[in-house]
Amino acid sequence: MPDSVFSRQILILIEGTTEVAPSTTERISRGPPGHLQQLIPAMPPINVLWLIDHVCYDGSLHGGGRLFRNVVPRFSADRLRLTPCFLRATQTIRDVFADSPVPVRVLDKHKFDPTTLRALLRVIKEEKIDVMHLHCYGASTFGRVAGLISGVPTIVHDYDTEVYFPYPWYLWFADVALSPRTGGAIAASPMVRDFLIKKRRIEMGKIRTMFHAIPMEKYIPVPQNRVMAAKQSLGVHPNTRIVGTVTKLGPQRGNEHLLHAARDVLKAFPDALFLVMYKPTRFHRLPSRKYVEVSTVDGGPAAGLQTLASELGIQGKVRFVEWPENLDELVSACDFMVAPFLSERFSSVHLLEGMAMGKPAVATNIGELCEVVQDGVNGYLVPPGDAGELAGKILKLLTHPEELDRMSRNARQESQRYSVDAYARSLEGLYADLAAARRVSMRRFE
Repeated sequence: MPDSVFSRQILILIEGTTEVAPSTTERISRGPPGHLQQLIPAMPPINVLWLIDHVCYDGSLHGGGRLFRNVVPRFSADRLRLTPCFLRATQTIRDVFADSPVPVRVLDKHKFDPTTLRALLRVIKEEKIDVMHLHCYGASTFGRVAGLISGVPTIVHDYDTEVYFPYPWYLWFADVALSPRTGGAIAASPMVRDFLIKKRRIEMGKIRTMFHAIPMEKYIPVPQNRVMAAKQSLGVHPNTRIVGTVTKLGPQRGNEHLLHAARDVLKAFPDALFLVMYKPTRFHRLPSRKYVEVSTVDGGPAAGLQTLASELGIQGKVRFVEWPENLDELVSACDFMVAPFLSERFSSVHLLEGMAMGKPAVATNIGELCEVVQDGVNGYLVPPGDAGELAGKILKLLTHPEELDRMSRNARQESQRYSVDAYARSLEGLYADLAAARRVSMRRFE
């Protein structure tokens, strides 16, 4: 069915009229960010609607919520005027975003609410929206239908795959119909990028892979007296070398392999400490299974790992610290970071933030990790589950200080690519291209 006919039929049902703006998303050029701005001189600020499904799943911000808090304050007011909307939000989330630098509008729409489309069209009209940035399933479906009706180009942004949230059968129909009319897409990881291509039918050329945006405060060096205080809190000598990891507890995190590697490292380099900074996980989901409760034997959430450390004879050289308030100070006290993940779906967020502090990484060569870490440049890559190889690379950094210094400088420099400012400029360029293409197309109909 032609776009115009499809659009008119939807609009008749929603608004009782057949006035439809021209669609432009399938004609968007794929050149460098911002290259279409030259077609329309002196463009006014672009009106962008951020529509977000969920901002929190387990009590902490995820996906669009975390991106909102980090990136929105870095947008240029001269280039962008943002209208953020949540489809729904608990009172806790409303309280968290009450002091947002840009007021958040909550539409209070459940997953299948048919009035969501009418509400979106009203927002588009009232705010004169030029581009829509749609986060997660519900937003990307309702938003793209609204974009098809109004002629506003859309960007789909996914943070995860069906591993955690099954891909609904009805979404397949929506994606088949709407993917050709999608202006662009953003994937939070290589795994998500593949998901967008294979499942959501988005063309590869429309997708940008954009990892976690590093907050600017992570680039500010922690004062040395606070670093020394952090070391003192661990009960170690100021010159003790510290190997750090920031993780969650649960299957496929690779923490057991890290402890086996630590045993081998400590045999050759006894003056080292392995610091595991962890967030406890009450529930964990493996592929194709429902959420299952993570076993917590007596002694706390890290008891299983502490028992393993004792069995390996390294309990005195390993510290387990549950999600400390002084996380930045403890990371700054580390010489480098380790990410021993066994699954590609885990985020590189803490690795990137460590890089901003000048911490190179030893990581498994899967998923985001093997795109963030350049082997031999800002860290080392090892096969997942290979404790021997992991121990070898850790030991190499501990025994070659000049190599560690070189990689530390490279890590900090490379991290600039992932800063919130770099992220904001990239989004502004994408918005500008889509808005400019739409205005060019609109002129043809004047």
